[in-house]
Amino acid sequence: MRRLWLVNDKGQEYRFDYSTMTPVSSITGLGFSKANTYFDFDDVYRKIDESIPTQDIVLNLAFLKNYAGYKAFLTFLEGSLELRLFYASDDTKYCYVEAEGLSKTEISGGALTSELKLKRLSYWYKDVISEVTINVSKEGKIFPFAYPYKYSNSSKGTMLLTNGGYAKAPLRITIKGNVSNPEVIVSKDGAEVSRLKVYYESADCTIVVDAFPTRQEMTITDGGETFDAYEYQDFSCDNFIFLGRGTYELTFVPNTQGTPKCSITMTEGYLGN
Repeated sequence: MRRLWLVNDKGQEYRFDYSTMTPVSSITGLGFSKANTYFDFDDVYRKIDESIPTQDIVLNLAFLKNYAGYKAFLTFLEGSLELRLFYASDDTKYCYVEAEGLSKTEISGGALTSELKLKRLSYWYKDVISEVTINVSKEGKIFPFAYPYKYSNSSKGTMLLTNGGYAKAPLRITIKGNVSNPEVIVSKDGAEVSRLKVYYESADCTIVVDAFPTRQEMTITDGGETFDAYEYQDFSCDNFIFLGRGTYELTFVPNTQGTPKCSITMTEGYLGN
């Protein structure tokens, strides 16, 4: 059974089901379209570029609480600066959307029916979380410790990540604990393809580097204070890391003793759901 709900920038949800007395009678626009550019090789064409245009998603809603239900949903929309539409069927994915219209009709058959028009602004995304926690001995050797997430495969401070999506996947990297100029090295087939390095030392800090295009950030939290980490990055490295399709090995190098943690959220992008 498919399920649909919206989540705003405050983390508030609005579910299109009987929990809100707002079921969906029909929906259109869940497919995809691409804008491709082709090169003509004597009437044999090869794709050289593509983009994903915005797309309309239209939900027909039945407000079983009538005008009170309509007003509650309108209040949710008015208080939202950003919206994600979640869709669960065989899998659960989400996309960024903008509410472009909400019609209002008369009550008929005991319900107020409305058409909600959403503009899809992104791929359909799925977040994959991996974590490695390592012990570093005084001799500097690295031992695996704990890696509780589903896709974690850690050994000697490394993990394997497979981007099974359609698009390149941005990484959100969170490093916590005792670090000294920490690094995350990305390799494929034994060759380094990307690297993150932050020139910062602390007995207990949190470093966040998020490559997602609309929320890119690089921050450090230390001693209860959060500040921009831009000046601490190694400018010879990529730092904001994206993974193409395929399997990669990520190596976390904290360059210190203790039990620092490195958690990575990979956001896979899909054409549809």
